[in-house]
Amino acid sequence: MPRVTIGLTVYNSERYLADAIESLLAQTFDDFELIITDNASEDRTEEIARSFAARDHRVQYVRNRINIGVAGNFNQAFRLSSGEFFKWAAYDDLCAEDFLQRCVEALDGDPDIVLAYPRTVQIDENEKITAPSGPGPDLTSSDASDRFARLMQSPFWATSLFGVVRSKAMAETRVLANNAACDHVLLSELVLRGRFCEIATDGFFQRDHLAKRPHQASFVASARFNDPNVFGNATYLRLRLIGQYLSAINRAPLDSSERLRCYQSVGQWLGSRIITRTVGRTRSRSST
Repeated sequence: MPRVTIGLTVYNSERYLADAIESLLAQTFDDFELIITDNASEDRTEEIARSFAARDHRVQYVRNRINIGVAGNFNQAFRLSSGEFFKWAAYDDLCAEDFLQRCVEALDGDPDIVLAYPRTVQIDENEKITAPSGPGPDLTSSDASDRFARLMQSPFWATSLFGVVRSKAMAETRVLANNAACDHVLLSELVLRGRFCEIATDGFFQRDHLAKRPHQASFVASARFNDPNVFGNATYLRLRLIGQYLSAINRAPLDSSERLRCYQSVGQWLGSRIITRTVGRTRSRSST
């Protein structure tokens, strides 16, 4: 059994896939399996993936009969995993060669850490850096409610999910739900189960390109990108998102005081979102 399973989710990924796979196979820590889960691609993705599987025993290729959505494919990658630790990977991102080694060392060094990840650098289609790295929220507190509060203050920070997580902790969550901010909800579940460790070096290179833009256009578009079968308007989906945060709190191993503080954090997050949207609408009307 490998210590780490990498789940690489793909769909019509021929442009960047080979580079992504090569950056994973070049890791200095090599006790891993790489499972490529293909969401019924229609381009050369299958051909490229199978060529790597044919020449490296660590690579497995699994093809879905139909497109099950991004969240469904990510979840399937985890279900197929067997490692003590798990990492998601995307077809268009790159990892430094010591990515796995640094993360595994952090997890081995402290059993209270559930997720380890390096800093993220944004790159463009040609691997040119467009945004330098910077620290994420401090999620090292021994107080679960404090970690949760800090995470809720960073609602658009989710790249740490491409770090290395303890499989046991991930198995206690509902993994990715069918909603727009399902990645952040999953982080909230994980942060209630242990501390996060950000490694203060650049190690994850996230690529921005035109193919990503359509599903980022709106809350509903993002939700349907994650799950093609999702229904409802933006208001319904936002209410559902609140329910998912509350459900994460209800199922976490917390005492009553910690649980109450987490509920308060959701209320504060909701209040800040309402204020932001109200100010935005007011400014929009005043400019017309």
